[in-house]
Amino acid sequence: METAPISRLGVLYLSLGLAQAAHSFEEIVTHLYDFFWVVTGVFHRGFSWFPQFRWPADLFAAVNVTLVALLLGSWPFVERRNTPALSLAWVAGIIEPVNGFNHIAAAIFFRGYVPGVITAPVLLVLGPVLLRELRRSGRAVNIQA
Repeated sequence: METAPISRLGVLYLSLGLAQAAHSFEEIVTHLYDFFWVVTGVFHRGFSWFPQFRWPADLFAAVNVTLVALLLGSWPFVERRNTPALSLAWVAGIIEPVNGFNHIAAAIFFRGYVPGVITAPVLLVLGPVLLRELRRSGRAVNIQA
C-alpha cells in the first residue's frame, strides 16, 4: 500500500507541534511555573491591579501536555485540510510566535536565561512560516474550487 507524501503544510504544522513539545519540555524541566511569580510580580509593581500568581507544577504540566497532544493529534486532520483543524492551525500559527517572542523579551528584560527561551526562536520562526503556507494553500484550494 502506497502512502501519499506529506504536504508542506502538514510538515510545517507537525514541525510546530514537535517544537511546542520541545518547548513545553524545556518549560517544565526548568520550572517556568515557578518563574510566573517573578514575572507577574514585575507587572504587579507597575500595574497594581495586575495579580501576582503562582501556577502549580502539576496543572502547568497538564496544560502543556494537553496542548501538545492537541497539536500533534490534529496533524492528520490538518493534512486532510479539515476546516476545524485548519482553524486550529491558524490559531497555533498566531499564538506560538507570540509565545516565543514573550520568552525572548523576558530573557532580554531579565538579562539572562528564562525558562523556555532556548526553544522560543523555533516557535518564533515556524509560526509565520506556517501562516504563510496556510495562506498559500488556502488560495490554491480556492482557485481549484
